[in-house]
Amino acid sequence: MSQIMTKESDLRLHWAELQELEQKVVELIETALKLAPGLERRDSLVVIGNFRMRITAMKRSELAQASTMHRLKTA
Repeated sequence: MSQIMTKESDLRLHWAELQELEQKVVELIETALKLAPGLERRDSLVVIGNFRMRITAMKRSELAQASTMHRLKTA
């Protein structure tokens, strides 16, 4: 298997894992919203929001890598 093919499969795997993490974030938000209003709920939502931003950053990185690989593959 070529190095590009291996990297493509790795990217697909990472992307699937990030999608799973995003689903977990939705579940965490649902759970946090069941907490009584107050500092614990607010803090939980802030932490979850930060986690969501990290996932988004990782997805952007994956897209950039996929784009680079696509350009190399078609060149």
